Amino acid sequence: MFSLNPRQSMQSVLQSNGSGAGASRLSSASSFISAAYSSYESGASFRNVDASLVPSFEALNPFAKAGRSVMGDDKRWQPVPDLFHSKESLYFRSAVGKVLKKAHEEISPAELEVRANTPEFKVEETDWIAHNSNQKNQFALITPLKTVARIPANLIISDEPISLTQPISNHMGGYLRKKGEKNKALKKRYMELSGSVLAYYKKKPEKNGIPLSRDEKKTLERGRIDLDRVSSLQPMESKAEPYGILLVTTARTWAICADSEPEYQRWLKALCDVVKFSAVHVTYKRMFQLQEVSAKAITDVRMVVTTGDTVGQIVEHIFNCYEQALDAAPLRPYNPAEYRLKITGYRDYMIDRFRVLNEYMHVRECLLTKKTIRLTVIHESVIQETAMMNLSIGRDLPVSTGSMNNLVNQFADMFDGAERGTSLQMTTLGDEWERQSSLGNPSLPSGIIQQTFAIRIRRVLNIPRTTCVRKRSSEEAIVSRVPLTSSSVIVRIELYDGGQLLENAVIDTSDVRLKAQRNDLLYAEWDDPVWHKFNIDICNVTRTMRVQLTVFGVKKIVGSSASNLDASEEKMLVTGVNAFEVDDMLTQGQQYVHMYNNLHSCIQGPVPHVTLPNEPMIQVEFAKFDAPIKFDWDDDDGSSVSDRSHRRSIVATSRSVMLRKEGWLQKVGNFSSLTRWRRRWFVVDQTTCTLSYADDETAPRKLITLRNCSVTTADDMNQKFTTAPVNKGTRKLRQTWCFKVRPMGSSRDYIISAETKQDREEWMLAIQTVAKGDSSISDFSSANGSFEESSASVPVVESPGVERNKDQLDGKNILESVAQDRRDSTSRSSGHSSTQRESELNELRKLILLDPLYRFSPYQKEQLWMHREEFIDIPAALPRILSCVHWDDREECEEALKLLPRWSVPDHQAAYIELLNGEFANEGVRSFAVKKLSQMADTTFSYFLPQLVQAIKFENHHVSPLAMLLIERAIKNPNQIGFDLFWSMKVESHNDQYRERYGTILNAYLDVCSSKMRAILKLQDKLFSEGGMLERICQSVKAKKKDGAAEMKRAMQQGLEALNELLPGSFQLPLDPRIEVGKIIVSKCRVMDSAKKPLWLVFENAEEGGDPVTVMFKAGDDVRQDCLTLQLIRLMDEMWRDEGLDLAMEPYKCVATSPMTGILQMVPNSVTTAEVHRRDGMMGTFKDPSFSDWIRANNPDPRSHKAAVDLFGRSAAGYCVATCVLGIGDRHNDNIMVRHKCCVNFYCIQDPDYSMCLCCSDCIIGTLLPY
Repeated sequence: MFSLNPRQSMQSVLQSNGSGAGASRLSSASSFISAAYSSYESGASFRNVDASLVPSFEALNPFAKAGRSVMGDDKRWQPVPDLFHSKESLYFRSAVGKVLKKAHEEISPAELEVRANTPEFKVEETDWIAHNSNQKNQFALITPLKTVARIPANLIISDEPISLTQPISNHMGGYLRKKGEKNKALKKRYMELSGSVLAYYKKKPEKNGIPLSRDEKKTLERGRIDLDRVSSLQPMESKAEPYGILLVTTARTWAICADSEPEYQRWLKALCDVVKFSAVHVTYKRMFQLQEVSAKAITDVRMVVTTGDTVGQIVEHIFNCYEQALDAAPLRPYNPAEYRLKITGYRDYMIDRFRVLNEYMHVRECLLTKKTIRLTVIHESVIQETAMMNLSIGRDLPVSTGSMNNLVNQFADMFDGAERGTSLQMTTLGDEWERQSSLGNPSLPSGIIQQTFAIRIRRVLNIPRTTCVRKRSSEEAIVSRVPLTSSSVIVRIELYDGGQLLENAVIDTSDVRLKAQRNDLLYAEWDDPVWHKFNIDICNVTRTMRVQLTVFGVKKIVGSSASNLDASEEKMLVTGVNAFEVDDMLTQGQQYVHMYNNLHSCIQGPVPHVTLPNEPMIQVEFAKFDAPIKFDWDDDDGSSVSDRSHRRSIVATSRSVMLRKEGWLQKVGNFSSLTRWRRRWFVVDQTTCTLSYADDETAPRKLITLRNCSVTTADDMNQKFTTAPVNKGTRKLRQTWCFKVRPMGSSRDYIISAETKQDREEWMLAIQTVAKGDSSISDFSSANGSFEESSASVPVVESPGVERNKDQLDGKNILESVAQDRRDSTSRSSGHSSTQRESELNELRKLILLDPLYRFSPYQKEQLWMHREEFIDIPAALPRILSCVHWDDREECEEALKLLPRWSVPDHQAAYIELLNGEFANEGVRSFAVKKLSQMADTTFSYFLPQLVQAIKFENHHVSPLAMLLIERAIKNPNQIGFDLFWSMKVESHNDQYRERYGTILNAYLDVCSSKMRAILKLQDKLFSEGGMLERICQSVKAKKKDGAAEMKRAMQQGLEALNELLPGSFQLPLDPRIEVGKIIVSKCRVMDSAKKPLWLVFENAEEGGDPVTVMFKAGDDVRQDCLTLQLIRLMDEMWRDEGLDLAMEPYKCVATSPMTGILQMVPNSVTTAEVHRRDGMMGTFKDPSFSDWIRANNPDPRSHKAAVDLFGRSAAGYCVATCVLGIGDRHNDNIMVRHKCCVNFYCIQDPDYSMCLCCSDCIIGTLLPY
């Protein structure tokens, strides 16, 4: 698919709130013209096509017009608009139809709609997240939990209107004494409390007894205290001032005193009502019996519940507690069995009356954070009404009420294999394809085709005169274009499988001169194209093999063959073609394939399936057969056995029976204290049992014999140095890692240095393996003589043209024969002694268990595969063993797939995600991994959703078990899976190469999800995504940057007020589907003082009495790295808690809505450490006591101070470990947050200037714990 991406009217979208004017109905007539094609055909780009060279749109894309035309189809919202159909997309939609049918067999459409409208966030038995109730957490089942419950207002018998909130009057004035910041004497001042601001004047602001206006008061104001910024409200310790009050802020500590007990009580009560509950001192909480959650409304009741009770028992307990309250109002008759529970202020329901309270996510969170839970009792009819209001499934789909089955059939009918000739109601296929199907022309298995795989390049069209260059600055990353410097081009043809280049699978065409084309474009044409044949037959081509075609520019023509080119190459365009199509059929005949710019790569993942006449394309021709060729290796043709054996010897490069390692190291001379370290090219060769070194790869080498040599570390010679810093926070500490090699019988130590510790271990292990090898492997090299260091003029590695020693060749042939026999052996000895074998296996086990990033050498891979049965009890060894397999060898492939069900199961199913990376393209492996991952419960599954979405990039086709699993889980659990899936894919659809794939999946999901989900996702997309209303407001704010803060604030308020007019009464935020918000509280919003000018937004809670929701919207920063880091920190916290270690880590939530926009949760009741330091003036950062003073100021009594210090230590320790492991090196006083209870948190995890820079743990710990 390809996108034209027009913009829609924001106002019309918001006003509709995701619903159409009426239910769309399936058209009785099919026009077979998609809205995307109609839009393209009427565009200017269509008219500018060079028709003399470029084929028509229909010829290029025979499937683009497929699809039953639906009335209003052009108005149907799609998150990735205007994608053309292709064979891939049609097969995908057919597969989605089957998934939908399967889901409806298990869950009815009405039940799915209920789940979307009244979600339950539960913890299943198999959930690892949220601390499954194992032995260590059994206490949670019987834990008492403070609760404020709300009963339905319609049950209360009252003559007065019932309000769910208790209004608080916070406007008062009077005289108090205030202590100055410099003058410590108490001065009498007139204090006026209005809202959350306490202003003070020298005298009462009035004239002749008449209060002054707001502007007149401003001129007389001596100062003000923002009570929202107060982190602690506490009594004065001075006995001389019994009526003293302290208000602690990051700016200073304010001291005010009343003159009498009544005045003190009046002011203190008013301040306690305004200041955050968490900031009020425990003395005042007891004095006024303050509670974390107010229960003053007539509908509220305060109680304690036991988390081991069921929902039905809790409902009965709530009614009993309410009726027993002294001031309770009389209730109408009711039946407790008809009522359910809902989390107050959240879209989170407890519908199952027999489910234990502890099995809900929100309850677990309240237990962990020791917060009061708020519950609302609702009648079961409310749940049904809420769902039925949105059950008009056709509001935004081409489906009317009751026609969900039609939609299912509409999807499933597309390419249903048994009825391909009669049920293609949504498609129009090319005549040739239809004729082949109708004639029933049978396909041939690929395993019997002995013809060589060949490709012919004919033309490259619509070549731009520029290439792309990626530039990154401290502000942004941009792609600019530079003029071409080449006059001729070649096409490089490469064969890949699983991202790995096949051996001898690179062919360059001859070079041809570029010619001018219409619209200032270029084209290249091969007048006499030749077939480029590869050293592989069709019978040996794997299902996942990929052809990458890259257009390179050359500056001059030097001959007819690209092999003779003596000029630098300039990458211009690239594309890819799958050897087998989505239906397992071999790609045949001529193809026009769209080409990406030079910044892309097509060695794996999506390839283009739609070609537009005005875009770059290549005309390529594959071999044409008389019948379709279907991938099938299950043939009985005995003649192919020898060919398979031959093929095996051609590609066997990932493993080697002989160890050989080469790379750059540093070496010092005999007199290490007097000579310098010099960079040398080292080679360890088991064939000759030597270590050689030279100035570069081609220079003559000096040799060191390794037989029975000793290898030891030389840590006393390690040196540390610091890289050149960008700033003090990003310097990197480097170290050399030295080791010594002493040949047997020699007194000289060869001192060598590697750049990393892992490099040193790899080289030492390679040298030790060669040194301990038995004589049968290395005796054939003795013909070269025994030596310690050879002359520089005698190279050890012979060139291909030098005839080898006959004994050596015989030995090599024997080794190859032995290696061949080992393929089918699982326990045959390697020829080494038993001790040597066990030593090698133990070393391999150690590497597997201790270093998941270690890259095995070909020799180690050979050992792993040869002894694969020895590792079957190690779950972590499975990816390592699979990485050794030659997937183009059908016998090895079958052997590897048989190992999968036998392998030991890891502790967590998430370990199988590793089998979905680009290294494992085999469909059997990926299907196995998906099957294991499908066993995850929804809560755990949602934690790993970002990685699963990324793994889709490595699928060869749109249709894959992974994509189907994601769609299925999102259909069945739209709130817990659907929202995160939508945004994870939407942000990736902005990439040109992945737009078609993620757009196809997203659009199909929106066609099958519930109408409620579709409406909310549509609204979220138009609010928070790139080009949405909030980004436009951000841009208008930035445009006023030079005009000052006041103008920026005015621009923000105007935009938000206009947006409020269009917002619905309630909707969910991308951050958390449980949180439902209403209008924006414009008066509490502000422009944050940051380079990108993000917006601080405060939303009303959609439920009356719920807390406001505060978020930050950023435009101009890529917050995806924040999302990844926070996800990993969250997983670390889960792992620690699972082990009983509470480090009080509460990472904020973050969602990227496009590559350069995102929404972040604000950390409540927190300040930056920079604000803490500013309490002590400009030099506060350099004063050691400033931080400890802040802790003491907010926690004056010994008990709270001890708890705060403990909390600070635990949370700081957790973040120190997390940031060290993740390599976060941009921590500074402006992005380290501290709550008044001294819990450390982070803000803006990844600075775009220094993303994921590695630094030492001392630097991080020094940043977090300076005192």
